[in-house]
Amino acid sequence: MRTPIRCAGRPVSLILLAGGRSRRMKRDKARLPMPEGTLLERILLQVDGYFDEILISLAPGQRLSVSRGKSPAGRRPSFRRVEDAVPGQGPMAGILAGLKAASHEVCAVIAGDIPDIHIGLMRRLVRRAEAFDVVVPVASDGLVEPLFGVYRRKITPKIGQLIATGSKSLLLLLDVVRTCRFPMGDSGWLKNLNTPEDYRRFLDSLKSRYRAKFGSG
Repeated sequence: MRTPIRCAGRPVSLILLAGGRSRRMKRDKARLPMPEGTLLERILLQVDGYFDEILISLAPGQRLSVSRGKSPAGRRPSFRRVEDAVPGQGPMAGILAGLKAASHEVCAVIAGDIPDIHIGLMRRLVRRAEAFDVVVPVASDGLVEPLFGVYRRKITPKIGQLIATGSKSLLLLLDVVRTCRFPMGDSGWLKNLNTPEDYRRFLDSLKSRYRAKFGSG
């Protein structure tokens, strides 16, 4: 049984960003084959049961196929599809669409190309959201990861204003709202699958994990 993530005792929505163009991967990242089915299905199975609702943010007209296999929570993940209002605006538009559609004030945001989800870290980020508009993890080298963070619905006007000026920068958004930059600690778990080589390396790492757990025989 999974313990749901809460912010000050209130439910939290999850916005899963799956509407990227995957230019460097040269294929839809969400459909990358994984042992669990696809990359998107792998992520859904990891997050199911931790959030009150799951919204999958897509590009306008983007097709989505999910087998809805059972998660460790013992059920098929439930989710809603949300489309960007305007195509080609990047993850900021996906976050905006998700925030507008969310049922709850506090929303976790996870990029759809992160194959391993650190639920413990997300739980800590959500706790800090009690006092901030946005909470994002920061690696020891100072690198900010805005696509594994927490955003409040109240900042939707700020995001809309930035998009209206032609800005797609989430880092700029962090400078105009109350932002907590949370020290991530060990960031070795955080891998974004951006290129075919990233994908191959990750599959190799899964094989290594399997051998370490079950042995080569």
